Amino acid sequence: MYFKDIKSLSRDELRQFLSDNGHKPYRADQVYVWLFKLLMQTYEGLNVPAELCKLLESNFHIKSLREELKMESADGTVKWLYKTADDFPVETVMIPTETRASVCVSTQSGCAMGCAFCRTGSMGLNRSLETGEILEQIINVWRNYKVTNVIFMGMGEPLVNLDAVHRACVCLHDQKTFSMGKGRLTISTSGVAPGIAELLERNTPCQLAVSLVAADDKTREGLMPVNKRWNLTELIKAIDNYLERSGEWVTLEYILIKDKTCTKTAAEDLIRIVKPRRCKVNAIVLNSNENPELQAPSEQEVNEFLEIVRAKSVQINIRNPRGRDIFAACGQLASNPCKVAI
Repeated sequence: MYFKDIKSLSRDELRQFLSDNGHKPYRADQVYVWLFKLLMQTYEGLNVPAELCKLLESNFHIKSLREELKMESADGTVKWLYKTADDFPVETVMIPTETRASVCVSTQSGCAMGCAFCRTGSMGLNRSLETGEILEQIINVWRNYKVTNVIFMGMGEPLVNLDAVHRACVCLHDQKTFSMGKGRLTISTSGVAPGIAELLERNTPCQLAVSLVAADDKTREGLMPVNKRWNLTELIKAIDNYLERSGEWVTLEYILIKDKTCTKTAAEDLIRIVKPRRCKVNAIVLNSNENPELQAPSEQEVNEFLEIVRAKSVQINIRNPRGRDIFAACGQLASNPCKVAI
C-alpha cells in the first residue's frame, strides 16, 4: 500500500488529522520540528505517545526517495539520482560557492515541455512530485550542507505542479521550519503564463525567473513548444502584471545558441523586451545536448552579443555553467528516456 508522505501535509492539515483521530493538535508542532528542524527520516525516537507514533506510521511514510547515485564534479557541484517509491527517476543538484550552497530541485520526474535544448525533455513526463518528495531533496542536501538558496529549476515545469511547489515554498519560508527568506527561493518557468498570475494569487513566497531563451516568437517557438500555447505577447503581459503587482524584479534566462539567439538581430530583440522593464538577464552559453542542430557560439560571438546589449544599459550577466562533467548543468538533467505517463 502506498501511503502519503507526511512532509506533504501543511501544519494545519496535520493538526486537523491529529484532532480527527483523538490527539492534541499541538503535537503537530512536535512532528514538524522532528521533520524540518531535526531533519529526521524515521519515526524512531519521535517524542510523542506510542499510539500517536503508531497512527502516523500506519498512515504516512516519512521517506519517499531512495538514493541511486551521487556524483561530484571537478568544480564541486554535486548531483544525486533518486528513485521515487513507484520507481521513477529524480535528479537534484547542489551548487556550492564560497558563500552559498544552492539546491536546484526537481518538481517532476521527467518533463513534458519538450524544449529542444534540454535533455530532460527527451525523458517525457512520468509524473509530478508530491510536496514531500520536493522537500526531501532539499532535506537530503541540508543534512550535509548549509543550504542558502533553493531554485525550482531541475526536472519538470514547476508551474504545472504549482500546488505542490507552493506548499514547498511555504514550508521553506516558515520561520518555525527552514526560515528561508523569499529572496532565497526562486521558481523558474518555461513560460506557463497563467501560472505566473497564480503565483500572485497564492502569494507564494518566492522570486520569479522566466526561461525566455529567445526574444522573437519564431525562434522561441522552434526551441520551446510552450510558445505555441503562450506566445511572447501573452508571456510578457503576464510578466508585466507580475512586475506591477509584486514590485519585484524578474530574472529572464537566456540561452546563447549559435546563429539563433546569439546574433545582432537577437540582441536587438532582447533589448526591446528588457529595456522598458524591471528585469535582469542571466545568459548562459548552450550546454552539451542531444540536438545536433544546436551549437554553442564562439567566445567572440558571445562577446559581440554582450557588447550590443550592454551598450543599451541592459543588465545582463553571463552565468558560468557548473557541473558539466557530470551532466548537472542547465538542460542536462536526464535519466534514461522513458515513456510519458498520461
